[in-house]
Amino acid sequence: MDISGDNSNVDYIKYITKQLPKDLVNMLALRDELAVRQGALSAAEAAIADRDAAAAELAAAKEEAAAIKADATKANAKSKERETAVGARETAVDARETASAKAVSDAEADLAARLKACDSLEAGQAKLTAELADRSAKLDSDNAALEARIKAFQQKVANLSV
Repeated sequence: MDISGDNSNVDYIKYITKQLPKDLVNMLALRDELAVRQGALSAAEAAIADRDAAAAELAAAKEEAAAIKADATKANAKSKERETAVGARETAVDARETASAKAVSDAEADLAARLKACDSLEAGQAKLTAELADRSAKLDSDNAALEARIKAFQQKVANLSV
């Protein structure tokens, strides 16, 4: 086939009958191959576009993961601070509880000692009260006897004077 047109004595009927079908078959094969290559190119372009989109999504996911990690780190630090503060408070509460329990046990021991002393004093006072009652009764009887003796003496003195 003379595409440039340098050879002008071409027999078109011979070309149409013999060469054209071969050229058409070659052109159809070229068209099919071009379609396959065009499809391969568009698939490659689509793959490149997908790869770019995946890279963008990966970058966004990495940024989001970094932000989540930063937030988690801050939350972890805050929870550790709170844990330390709670531990300190718990230690202080335990110390106060121990001190309170000691104070209560000391107060109970003091109260028990005071109750024992009060019971002892009460028993002593009951004994003294009984002794004083006995002495008072004896004193009353001694006074009555003394008055009787004084009256008898006064009568003797009155009898002597008469």
